[in-house]
Amino acid sequence: MRKLFSLCLVFLGLGGSVLAQNARITGKVTDQDNAALPGVSILISGSSQGTVTDGDGNYVINAPGSGTLVFSFIGYESQTVEIGNRSVIDIKLSQGSRSLDELVVVGYGTQRKTDVTGALSVVSTREFSQQPITRLDQVLQGRAAGVQVTQSNGAPGGDSKVRVRGANSVLGNNDPLYVIDGFVGANYNLLNPNDIESLQVLKDAASTSIYGSRGANGVIIITTKKGSKGIKVSYEGQGSVSNVIKRFDILPAGEFAEIVNARALATGSNAPFTQQQVDDFKRNGGTDWQDLVYRKGSGQQHQVTVSGANEKTSFLISGNYVNQKGIVNNSGFKRYILRTNLNTQINKNLSLRLNLSGAKTANHNTDGGGALIEALQWAPTTPAYGADGQPTFNDPTGSVSRSPLDHLYDKSIDTERMNINAIGGLTYQLPIQGLSLDLQYAINYLDAQNKNFNGKRLSNNNPNATRYSSDQVTLQNTNALNYNRTFGNHSITAVAVLETQQFTDKNFTATANGLRFPQLGYDNIGGNSAATVNSAFSKWTLLSLLGRVNYAFKDKYLITAAIRRDGSSKFAKDNRNSVFPSVAVGWRLSEEEFIKNLNVFSNLKLRGSWGKTGSQAISPYATLSPYNSTQVGFNNTAVTAGVIQGNQGNRNLKWETTTQTDVGIEMEFLNGRLHVEADYFNKRTTDLLLNVQLPNYAGGGTQTRNVGEIKNTGFEFAIGGTPIEKGKFSWETNLNISTLKNEVVSLGGLPRLGTGTGAGGGMSITNEFMLMPGQSLGSYWGLKYLGTFKPDEADIAAKQGRVPGDPHYEDVNGDNAITTDDFQIVGRAFPRMTGGWNNTFTYGGLTLNVFFQGAFGVDKLNYTRAGAMSGSGEARQFLLTEIRDYYRPGNEDSDIPAFTKTYQPFTQSSRFVENGSFVRLKNVSLAYTVPSVFKDKANIRIFASATNLLTITKYTGPDPETSNVGSSTDTAIGIDRGSYPNAKVYTLGLTLGF
Repeated sequence: MRKLFSLCLVFLGLGGSVLAQNARITGKVTDQDNAALPGVSILISGSSQGTVTDGDGNYVINAPGSGTLVFSFIGYESQTVEIGNRSVIDIKLSQGSRSLDELVVVGYGTQRKTDVTGALSVVSTREFSQQPITRLDQVLQGRAAGVQVTQSNGAPGGDSKVRVRGANSVLGNNDPLYVIDGFVGANYNLLNPNDIESLQVLKDAASTSIYGSRGANGVIIITTKKGSKGIKVSYEGQGSVSNVIKRFDILPAGEFAEIVNARALATGSNAPFTQQQVDDFKRNGGTDWQDLVYRKGSGQQHQVTVSGANEKTSFLISGNYVNQKGIVNNSGFKRYILRTNLNTQINKNLSLRLNLSGAKTANHNTDGGGALIEALQWAPTTPAYGADGQPTFNDPTGSVSRSPLDHLYDKSIDTERMNINAIGGLTYQLPIQGLSLDLQYAINYLDAQNKNFNGKRLSNNNPNATRYSSDQVTLQNTNALNYNRTFGNHSITAVAVLETQQFTDKNFTATANGLRFPQLGYDNIGGNSAATVNSAFSKWTLLSLLGRVNYAFKDKYLITAAIRRDGSSKFAKDNRNSVFPSVAVGWRLSEEEFIKNLNVFSNLKLRGSWGKTGSQAISPYATLSPYNSTQVGFNNTAVTAGVIQGNQGNRNLKWETTTQTDVGIEMEFLNGRLHVEADYFNKRTTDLLLNVQLPNYAGGGTQTRNVGEIKNTGFEFAIGGTPIEKGKFSWETNLNISTLKNEVVSLGGLPRLGTGTGAGGGMSITNEFMLMPGQSLGSYWGLKYLGTFKPDEADIAAKQGRVPGDPHYEDVNGDNAITTDDFQIVGRAFPRMTGGWNNTFTYGGLTLNVFFQGAFGVDKLNYTRAGAMSGSGEARQFLLTEIRDYYRPGNEDSDIPAFTKTYQPFTQSSRFVENGSFVRLKNVSLAYTVPSVFKDKANIRIFASATNLLTITKYTGPDPETSNVGSSTDTAIGIDRGSYPNAKVYTLGLTLGF
């Protein structure tokens, strides 16, 4: 900060002598009918500085008198205007090409969309402004080709997985890099979508290599809103109710009792229920555990924004509050966000900006898990409460675990995050025409608190709690020189950047068992019978030099070259630095006479790119051999603290490198009313980081090495436009489809490598997933289920000690024994195709938005169903209605196993791997803008929407989208074991503007 203050003084002193003078410019933007156009983007050409028009079409901006302004708005032809020392510039935009001159943010600068040679997607705020959006992942889902968003946890504030063109890493996180207002590595969960002004997704290496070692997974760039001329106040409030999308079909209590009796008699046991009990259950019913777990959820969101601008200063202040009660009892989410964006012109040549934001989130019991699992394992014949009014402690018939009610109310899982982000910068117009200096400093502070508690009932009279606390600080400094000039037919835009970033984490964990005062939960863990305390510290730094040059000849021959050199403290000295180059070319055929003469294309562009990006997917000290603390007892004495050597470090570790090639075509027809874009990409990640098992004579354990290779290939298609625009009615539509083939090419000589999550809860006998060359990440590992042994297969069954009606699994090695040696790939959790279709219909003040989203060619391992249909292990009995079709005399065609003494199920099999493909009516919303009664002084908009209204799928669980595994891994995904499902949400809202 001292450096920034000193530079400010220097620049203030030089202000009077700078040749490129800044001036305040105002104006109004209208359409051909002189109607005001709100939301028009206005940028200073060659920089990232700009503004947008307010609700009346007015704007104010500070720019050099010799500079150029670019006005762009979707559905209208953009205009580029030289300022010429004018103070008032009014613009009239004509309807036409939607994007030829639209400016997009490309990382450390901006470009005209028509000049972009890389693959990127622009998500317009118009596409989601009509929907009740609360998070960024909801903005991205289904709206950008090549971007897969999976709501893996449907709870309020639940985790989502965002992937751009597949997954590249096994050990590393495959999340894209988020850049918000220039801050690299931002947390998108702490951003209010209502504050978004523009959003771009950079997909190919030519676009992402400018971010070097962190660009391999794609880059999502977000710019937040700024103030505009006049004082504007707006409020948006909405309330919602929600229900579970679908429930499992459970046997009624009377029929369940009959099934239990039939099974007992078939296996030589006494019937647990008398006929009188069965009749009573049929007459009076039993316990619907799903009814006790699920509820009608509710939510509210409130947003207040105040913005404005005068001759030198623009400001925006926004506050957002979200409070959601989940569809599972005793679960919820709260979020508070406050943002201030300030831009000011110190004098005619120096401008400053400051963006401040603070966010606090709190999740309570949003994990799903135990309650949802036990609701399908506790018998409907077991009462929910005992005579003492307490939840029933044991289930005599069904599950051996605790009651769903104990999982709901005898535990607390609270996750709290508080984030403060400050970004300050200055722009200085240098005396050389087209050259500017931009300096930016940022600090991000995150306080993370995890608090877990299990009470006496859930913990078998051993109440316990865990507290985790972490302080994380990220510092960033970005120094950029920008150059933008046009010489006749030649146009050059260049940027050179020096950037540093430092991350520090300090944390501690305390776990206590045998709490003496469990009624105080995790807030008093000092009184305990046993406790452990751990603390940790980590730090890494990154130093980067980068440059990019964009060159255009006659606006039709385009070339972009970029290079970045990163140095990371995570690696040893010899491998600390790496270089990531890229090059891209484009040819605007629509500017060639032989194409113009066709009178078909408004725009036709071919482009291709090649480049390298990287990943530093290791911990800060992975190159070192650590020592771990331990406790050991000697000669039956008290334990003694000590240290042992951990996994061996590897000083030869280096960057994972992803090389990507992209070929694309862009077409526009009917003067921009129809646009089509298609891409093919090929990504290959080499020097893949894997944990390799070491032999005991070498110290045992694992060592991280660069040994593997992964490939992602696919096609992306996007088509959209305005098919109908007549009078007061218009229809705008955008459709995108993406294909993906993910393949493990090499594991460094290993034939396979097992991975798992423990989500099976004792249902898995080995790793649920297997990495194998030729297969994709997330490949399920299990037995192939062939149905039941039929009467004509009695001899085969006998060799395995089975009888007709027992489960029949493929005996791969032919040894007449079903073991882990017979396991094979039985499904894949990566979708082969994803898509989204967004439609907006407008008639006068009415707007109807209909949005579909889907995933295809994907499998899910339904362990929730497996637990309720295995009749073994923790569950003990069959609870789903599908058991009605079990194998028995007269029903030998059934593939649901019979009740036999030799019954031995394997839940880790293809029997419970289901088709997880789906098409979902993600959102339907209807909005009405009330005609102003105050003559342009106020506007009122009311809206209603339904989210997740319809889901078409063959998946038998509540939700084909959710799983137990969060966004941190792609090697073990897609298991559904009591995952928190998404909900149908019905929302009413009101927007006021003054």
